[in-house]
Amino acid sequence: MNNDRDPILVAIGGSAPTNVVNNVYSRLDVNLDGVIKYVGANNDRDPILTTVGGSTPTNTRTAQLP
Repeated sequence: MNNDRDPILVAIGGSAPTNVVNNVYSRLDVNLDGVIKYVGANNDRDPILTTVGGSTPTNTRTAQLP
């Protein structure tokens, strides 16, 4: 896995993207709501896609350090 969205899919079980993991403290909980969610409202995948340019999911963004 060389992207930031696949670990979210793996964390919820991988086979059904509608699964969720509740009451969790994890770096995969991108929106910090205590739930790891791949699809649907308030999911953790969309903020990643928006950050890299959501219309092209193959875009990358290099980390910027101060």
